[in-house]
Amino acid sequence: MDQPGSVAAVLMAAGAGRRMGHVPKSLLLRGGEPLLLRHVRILVQAGALHIVVVLGHHAEALQAVLAQARVPDAVSLRWVVNSAPDEGPGSSLRCGLAALPADAGALLVQLADQPLLELADMQAMLAAWRARAAGVELVLPQHAGQPGHPIVFGTTLRRAVMQATGGQGVREWRRAHPAQVQAIAVEHERCTTDVDTPEDLQRLGECFGVWLELPRGQAL
Repeated sequence: MDQPGSVAAVLMAAGAGRRMGHVPKSLLLRGGEPLLLRHVRILVQAGALHIVVVLGHHAEALQAVLAQARVPDAVSLRWVVNSAPDEGPGSSLRCGLAALPADAGALLVQLADQPLLELADMQAMLAAWRARAAGVELVLPQHAGQPGHPIVFGTTLRRAVMQATGGQGVREWRRAHPAQVQAIAVEHERCTTDVDTPEDLQRLGECFGVWLELPRGQAL
């Protein structure tokens, strides 16, 4: 059994990347490092003892990259494949949650196509979760009124997601239970910036100075 307050993480990487020309977005390179491995590294640094990566489309290519990940002996890194990734994020999240220990103290969910996130962003959300008010079941970052990731929650929301069907998940629960959600205002766009199109890649470079490279052998 893990120590009280331990962190478990789900990294969502099941998408097809259709608007990116079917390029697996989590394999885009930042500074030569695939976003997929960058997120795993930061999650380990944030204290996650259990990390489950949810795959779907491009599973074979992502598995090959994940096999290169180096994590401490105390950290469990595994991956699962959602056989129906197009059902929606709730479907993929259920696959990830089902593979995590039942006694995890905090559940952190991260998207694999967010290129700007830093360790401090993970730490801030985990700190907010630990300091949350009574009755709060979900903590998330918010920039300019837009919710982002990573999000952190516990057993109550985990149970609700596992009981949902199809693509339904956190978004639907959040809208139905606003009093149990704590949004943490952030001044930066790291938590709300992802990449879906080639135009997003251009904007990322022009606005933030972060230029992502295509995986070897891939073209837009």
